[in-house]
Amino acid sequence: MEQFKEILVCVIGATPQIITETIYALAHKNPPVYIDEMYIITTSTGKKQIENTLIKKGILKQLLKEYKLPLLDIKTSSILVIKDKDGKEIDDIRNSFQSEATADTIISLIRELTKYQSVRLHCSLAGGRKTMGFYLGSAMELFGRPWDKLYHVLVSPEFESNPEFFYKTKKEKFISCRLPDGSTVQISTEKAKIELIELPFIKLSGKIKLYG
Repeated sequence: MEQFKEILVCVIGATPQIITETIYALAHKNPPVYIDEMYIITTSTGKKQIENTLIKKGILKQLLKEYKLPLLDIKTSSILVIKDKDGKEIDDIRNSFQSEATADTIISLIRELTKYQSVRLHCSLAGGRKTMGFYLGSAMELFGRPWDKLYHVLVSPEFESNPEFFYKTKKEKFISCRLPDGSTVQISTEKAKIELIELPFIKLSGKIKLYG
C-alpha cells in the first residue's frame, strides 16, 4: 500500500479550534490519519488567534501529547496570511479585492501541493468566512486527485466556536457553555461530539486544460 505524506490544509477565521478539532477527528478515523504537515490560510486577525492559543498556550502540543500523536509544529511557513495587491496582510474579507486575494492564495497553494504525487491533502473548509470554504472546495475540484480529501467538521452546538473548547480531552472537565436562551452553564466535555464529514467533490484534474 502506498504511503502518502499526509498534509492538512485549513481555512481559519477567528476560531483556531477548528485546527485541533480536525486533527483530533482525523486521528479517530478508522483507519486513523496522522498529519505530517499542515498549512493554515487565514487573516492577520486569525494568525494572532492561532499564535495566542495553539502556540503560546501550547494547546496543539497538549493534544498531540495526550493522544500520543506524531510531532506536528505550526511553523512560520505553515501560516499563510492573505495579502492584498499591495502586499499588505488583510484582517478580514469584506470586499471584492480581499475576496480575490483570498481566491489567489487558496488556489495557488492547492495547485502547488497537488504537484506532488507522494502527498495526500486533507482539506477542512469548516473555518473562516464562507467565501474561504467556497474557494477551497473550488480549488479541490480543479486540482484535487482521487486520493485527496475534503472535509467539514461538526461539533456539538454547545461546544461549537466555544473559546474554551479545542478538542475532546481524555480527562473530563467542565467548561462554560452559552445556551440558546442566553444563559451560561457548565457542561462536561464528555458530552462533546466531533464529527468529521467527508465531502464528495467533482475531480476535474487532468480532464480540462488550465492556463496560468
